[in-house]
Parts: sequence; C-alpha cells; structure tokens
Amino acid sequence: MDFTAFKIDIIEITGLAKDALHIYVGVGVYLLCLLVLLPIIKKQGIRSFMALIVVTGIALLGEYLDNLHIIRPRGFSALGMIDIKASIRDLINTCLVPYVLHALNKWTTIFHPTNKPQSMTKRHKKTNY
Repeated sequence: MDFTAFKIDIIEITGLAKDALHIYVGVGVYLLCLLVLLPIIKKQGIRSFMALIVVTGIALLGEYLDNLHIIRPRGFSALGMIDIKASIRDLINTCLVPYVLHALNKWTTIFHPTNKPQSMTKRHKKTNY
C-alpha cells in the first residue's frame, strides 16, 4: 500500500477533511513526543524544542511522500506551483498549532505551575502536645 492510498483510507474511515487530519497529526505527534521525551530530557524547554523538530521532520516527510509520484519519475523541478502551494498549506496545517503551543510555553506562564509543590512531610508543622 502506498502513502496516498493510506491517506485516502484514513480520510474515508475518519470522515475528516485532509486539512483537519494534518492538524490532528501535528498536535498528536507533538504531544506524543513530549510524553516520550519526558523521562529522557528533564528540562521542559529543550523537550518542547525537540518535539518541534520531530513534528517538522514528520511534516516534511509526509509532503515528500505525498509528492513522490511526481518526484520519482521527473525530479523536484517537475513540481508545479499548485503542488508547492498545497505542500506549503499542509506544512502550515501540520506545524502551526505545535509552534503556537511551544511559543505559549516559552514566552508566557500559561503552562507553568502557580506554586511550587512541597513534600508531604513539610506541609504541616508537627506539634507536640
């Protein structure tokens, strides 16, 4: 089964538009990367940036596979303006929400805890009666 047939099957099964699937794939890959990298990379900023790199790589690989039927026989120069515009739109759909989430995490305090967690033994002061 080739990539195009796989995508068409997914579109038929889910009933979603192709653009919506790109958004779901981008967010899903981003969140999955954050979870997988959690035990490996402890610092949130680095983990988030690495997840962005993976999302961008997956999006570029997907566009390459989408256009493989044109690239394989005639090369990259055979891609028309319509194909390039469609690929750019797909890249934006796939990567926009993860990039926005990364920016919100980096430059705002939306995803930061409001107070530092304390250990259970230090929460209540012990008193002797």
